[in-house]
Amino acid sequence: MKRVRPRAVLDLLTRISIIGIGLSLPVWLYLAELRPRIALHRTEKDLRALAAACDQALRSAEATEETRAQLDPAQAARLDLSLEIGRLPCKSYSALTEQLLSEGVSRHALAALNLSATSDPAYPDLRAVLVDADQLDAQLRVTSRLFDLTPLPLKEYLRDAKFRLGERLFFEPLLSGHGDRTCATCHVLALATVDGAALETHLDVSPEWLPGAPARNVPDLWNRDHNDVSTMLWDGRLQAVAAADEGGLELPEPLPTTGFENLMALQSVRPIFIPAEMLGEPGAGNVLVPEARGTPVPEAVLSRVASRLYKVDERGKETETYQRLFRKSYGVGAADEVRPAHLGNALAHYIEIAFQSRDTPWDRYLAGDLSALSADQKSGALIFYGIGRCAVCHAGDVFSDFGFHSVGVSDIREEKDLGRFYATGLAEDRFLFRTPPLRNVTLTAPYFHNGQGKTLSEAIQQHLNPYQFARAYAEGGEHLMGPAEIDAIAPILAPRSMITYAQVELLIAFLKSLEDRRAGNLSP
Repeated sequence: MKRVRPRAVLDLLTRISIIGIGLSLPVWLYLAELRPRIALHRTEKDLRALAAACDQALRSAEATEETRAQLDPAQAARLDLSLEIGRLPCKSYSALTEQLLSEGVSRHALAALNLSATSDPAYPDLRAVLVDADQLDAQLRVTSRLFDLTPLPLKEYLRDAKFRLGERLFFEPLLSGHGDRTCATCHVLALATVDGAALETHLDVSPEWLPGAPARNVPDLWNRDHNDVSTMLWDGRLQAVAAADEGGLELPEPLPTTGFENLMALQSVRPIFIPAEMLGEPGAGNVLVPEARGTPVPEAVLSRVASRLYKVDERGKETETYQRLFRKSYGVGAADEVRPAHLGNALAHYIEIAFQSRDTPWDRYLAGDLSALSADQKSGALIFYGIGRCAVCHAGDVFSDFGFHSVGVSDIREEKDLGRFYATGLAEDRFLFRTPPLRNVTLTAPYFHNGQGKTLSEAIQQHLNPYQFARAYAEGGEHLMGPAEIDAIAPILAPRSMITYAQVELLIAFLKSLEDRRAGNLSP
């Protein structure tokens, strides 16, 4: 047997070792260099997007901090929730960076990528943020819990006698002094209960019969039966300070509120006795106010309505007479038994049943249908409740706190609209207007109290930069906005907004989800 020399064995082992090292070197290089690079490349898009979203949220929170002391407690609480939602991407960013560090990615590489993603104030990487449906739904679950979001509560669509009476009154021209106007004249069904104009159209009456406030944009009628609705009109001259049955309804005119069921009932009869709205010029030819002397007394005007309506019954043109409808609804027979509250309550009953948001993607989503919203709408919802701080004022089921704020909308008219001041007479209430509800807002352009915002994009941009007209000049050479108007701008809007144009489009997508499927195609 041939004897193996020790040197040969050593050479063999050396060769095996060299081969082993050669084979393990690529593995070592992969673990040390390639694997971290591949991991970083694989997640770079998400990492950049999350870094940008987190940076935007943190900078926004820092800019907002100084304004918290100027907010009322309810607003401050909602602001805190918005900031918490805005920071949700920071948690995802931290989790992803920890995962990458465990895979060997260096802190230097992560820091460089973060700096690159957050250095552009336009945040271009935000376009890619949270495209994953599971992440969006998870963050919206947090949002829903924090803001206690639930589907809009609805009343049953029941066409009872009171509904039919209110419906007929809504389209009845005999509610106007000259028989030429109805509720539907301004609240056009084909236009989602607005009239599509910047400003309401007043009747041609003498200057003495014009209202004290300038003409305004016609408000919609959606969901006005909701318990959150505590004020009406842009300046809140109609308001509920307590329950209706406790005498808590207030309006500027001398009309007793006894018997009115809610604010909508009171508002429903108000245009009937306002000369510039439905009543018309008092005097000969005006059936509801034949005397031209003195201010029309609301109760006297409304007391003539039933007699006028009952005369229609005598002509035999309707199968279901007003007399029969009033009897079925309230148990009253003769015209002189019909009270103003009967008219208002019937109108309000029709309005609050007919104009409810019954079929919206947002409500279906909150009810558990996660497919009801698109990815853009979900992203827009997170911006609305989070970084956009929209829900600080547009709160609740109908998206309004029914408080009074200024978003810096300029008024180019000779007579400035003083807003809430007309209701309170307080100097600090000048230029403040009620927060408009947002359901079906995509159908009710133009926007703001004076119709200044032609599109929803313009309206949102106004909120993002309320000082844009502060130094602009009118045709006469004066500033569009005076110092008092600038000072009135809501403090929540004072910090510079960091919302990008792409995020504005996502906000509009979310607001589209508040649209009732049938709202744009209503018919009598």
